[in-house]
Amino acid sequence: MARIGKRPAPPMTEEDMTLKDGHRAEKQPRTPSMFMRHVRMGVLLLLGYLVQTCVMPYVSVGGMTPSVLFPIIAVITVGFGKVRAFWAGAFYGIVLETMHPTVPLLNLMLYPAAALLWSVVFSDKSPQQLEYERSLGRAGRNVSPLVRTPLCTLLLALSYDGLNLIYIYLRGTDLTAAAIGRGLLDTLVTTLLSVVLTVPLRRFLGFRPERRRVTRPTRYEPYAPREPQP
Repeated sequence: MARIGKRPAPPMTEEDMTLKDGHRAEKQPRTPSMFMRHVRMGVLLLLGYLVQTCVMPYVSVGGMTPSVLFPIIAVITVGFGKVRAFWAGAFYGIVLETMHPTVPLLNLMLYPAAALLWSVVFSDKSPQQLEYERSLGRAGRNVSPLVRTPLCTLLLALSYDGLNLIYIYLRGTDLTAAAIGRGLLDTLVTTLLSVVLTVPLRRFLGFRPERRRVTRPTRYEPYAPREPQP
């Protein structure tokens, strides 16, 4: 008599994707590949330059124009790491130095240097660093990108405005309270702009919000010794 094998299981339908406790299994959102993320990063860099040069001059807060370039560099720093942050800073430094020069070589040197400096602080930690922190009894996790991105923007803008004030002082011009106040106002407005743009820019680059997985405690059945069979 021929042996009948088991039939292959049919594909699961939406009705079958239901757990025993009545909760429906969540579908994982499709994330773009690393190549597409780099393509989007290039598009974002170009759009950021066009918006900064064509749109932002008409946006003034207290006589100061906020910068959209620093929030973009901060998003790339947190999302991609040190190398891409340096690329973004170098791109903006070269383009601004070529098309809109202000102080000679200031943009060319400051943008990549500041991006590389603060990327050491705000980029994701490596798995080795996280494991080392866990071995010391610490949390061993990265701070939320929604917190790191505005802080990175704050320090980028503060570095740029601070060096501009130092350059003005070295040229023999007295630093007045009004000049320092304008620099602080520009830093504050740029940081607030980063708070608004962080989530849309991360979505555009393909970064999804992290969801914490809630693990349920495992239920253990009480151990019952088996009776010896005669």
